[in-house]
Amino acid sequence: MKTETRGLTGSSRSTKVRKTLLIAVISILTIVVCFAGYTVISLYNSLRSINPNAGATASTLNLRERINILVVGVDSRATNDPGRSDSIMLIGLDPASRTMSVMSIPRDSRVNIPGHGYDKINATTNPDYFSDGGIPLLEKTVEAMIPGIKINYYAKADFAGFEKVIDALGGVTINVEKAMYYRAVDTLINLKPGIQHMDGKTALEYARFRHDAIGDFGSQNGEELGRVVRQKALLKAIVAQTTSLRNVWKLPPVISAVEKAVVTDLLPNDMLRIALAFKNTTDKEVTTVPFPGVPGTVGGTSYVIPDLDALQSKIAPLFSPLVPSN
Repeated sequence: MKTETRGLTGSSRSTKVRKTLLIAVISILTIVVCFAGYTVISLYNSLRSINPNAGATASTLNLRERINILVVGVDSRATNDPGRSDSIMLIGLDPASRTMSVMSIPRDSRVNIPGHGYDKINATTNPDYFSDGGIPLLEKTVEAMIPGIKINYYAKADFAGFEKVIDALGGVTINVEKAMYYRAVDTLINLKPGIQHMDGKTALEYARFRHDAIGDFGSQNGEELGRVVRQKALLKAIVAQTTSLRNVWKLPPVISAVEKAVVTDLLPNDMLRIALAFKNTTDKEVTTVPFPGVPGTVGGTSYVIPDLDALQSKIAPLFSPLVPSN
């Protein structure tokens, strides 16, 4: 017996196509929503992991005032080695104008450390040097050095972690101002002048190079020279090149690298709130602030001698809480 097949009418075929497209769209949206949800949850969990006390503290973030974050790079050479703070950077975030002020504090700055007297600031983070050494002592020291400011949060990373974060960002482009060469038993720095795209290892070499006549810090006619300038240049380059990463789809690999590299006392929700507040900030909104000081020698030891008057009159207002507008 012959079976007769009837074709669909134009109307029913169109209806079937619409239903198929609708199912496809719904399926795609479901996948997207599920992925976004997974990404947000993963992001949140990662942010929790870089703050060991995330579940035990309450938020103190106030987006109506300036937020000061102390960023510390620690030269840890072995597992469980607390190291000394090799790089100290004060970052002031102004939520109202969406601008940033950045000042590098030379690690050899001669400062009055609360409870200990005068010494180099980089010793404050090492509990083998001071019994109460650590980030809290560094924060107290910076606040004492710049009267009137408050350090709200800190972020600390070792240099191996720094390399991984730069690599996760896809590298960074820097205009190297001069040839930089240094060779030691376990180190080789050989940078040529000019614009170049650096991986994490090379960017770290650029940020840490100080084997020239200037070293870590120098000053001429009120202008900073030396390694602290390169550290701020690197930060500006990172800000300039991460604009495209500031969305939930591209962040996971970067956050994964940060998770392994950084310890902070910022709460996960607060990190997200700050990220949203400054998501459109570019390097043009970043102001680098020269550290007021000069190289000098005290008791046969080389230091950077801070200008305490300038710190109080010029620097403190840049990092003090904002005055609410009427």
